[in-house]
Amino acid sequence: MSAAHGPVLELLGVTKTYGDVRALGDAHLTVHRGELLAVVGPSGSGKSTMLNIMGTLTRPTSGTVRVAGYDVEALSDRELSALRATQIGFVFQQFHLARGVAALDSVADGLLYSGTPLRERRRLAERTLRRVGLGHRLLNEPHQLSGGERQRVAIARAVLGDPPLLLADEPTGALDSRSGAAVMDLLHELHRGGTTVVIITHDRDIAAALPREVRVRDGRIAYDSGRAGRPDGAGRSDHVGEGAVLSRDGVST
Repeated sequence: MSAAHGPVLELLGVTKTYGDVRALGDAHLTVHRGELLAVVGPSGSGKSTMLNIMGTLTRPTSGTVRVAGYDVEALSDRELSALRATQIGFVFQQFHLARGVAALDSVADGLLYSGTPLRERRRLAERTLRRVGLGHRLLNEPHQLSGGERQRVAIARAVLGDPPLLLADEPTGALDSRSGAAVMDLLHELHRGGTTVVIITHDRDIAAALPREVRVRDGRIAYDSGRAGRPDGAGRSDHVGEGAVLSRDGVST
């Protein structure tokens, strides 16, 4: 695959059904490189389904998904894995850190299947841990870290390969308010460094504090502040409730 230009992520008329249940319907969303936005909605709204589709973890029932310009439907499983590995970083509410494994190796394992030698993986992991403020915790195991520190390790692992898109699923959900604020500060810092960050959350306060807010309700995009105030109305889809719907390098295989 070669380098792609344009938006880092596009959903075009995306629908996902499970039997007779429509989890997501006719979603249109474009995320441009360098954006920081929230996808917000209550439990059962469809935001988790949208996350899985954006992250190429689930294929849609219909519609088009493009990541870094590549049509997900046109990719083989091998190509899709390569796209996911190089273009997308994931941060989840649960930290998914192995018991008994030091922070340095937890992060270095993010490049385990890249063919990078162990010494280089650890060098890159140390650099990334220092970037997220954990240079003093390199050899600490998960039980020796606070919740906020464990989430920072998970974030370091997600951004180790410098993916252009970071998907953060309820990144503060398992944290106290102070640790949650520190993690949000870190995500803002990563955004300022050039990473496109999409935060999936049920917290309206977090969403309202970000430059762009996309609200999901009953399996549909109900509002997208990225479309608010645009005079041409281009890219509009159906209205649901509050407003109009809208939306690094190549992958080696």
